[in-house]
Amino acid sequence: MKTLSQNTTSSACAPETDLQQLVATLVPDEQRISFWPQHFGLIPQWVTLEPRVFGWMDRLCEDYCGGIWNLYTLNNGGAFMAPEPDDETWVLFN
Repeated sequence: MKTLSQNTTSSACAPETDLQQLVATLVPDEQRISFWPQHFGLIPQWVTLEPRVFGWMDRLCEDYCGGIWNLYTLNNGGAFMAPEPDDETWVLFN
């Protein structure tokens, strides 16, 4: 994953900033147990987030039949989950 962002504030006094690359890092298996409370612990009922993501994927993707999801952290403090990559192609409807 390679995402670039830049400062779009236009001001004569604003310093020019370098583009920063967004880097996703796979969470190792032994750290998966702490992923949800670490990143989403302040959200009430955070324990229901993962099953809700699975449910939405099931609703939006006719071909989805469950599977392993990878957890990732971002160098900007963010985090996300995504189905484990394989050779399957999925079509999503929203």
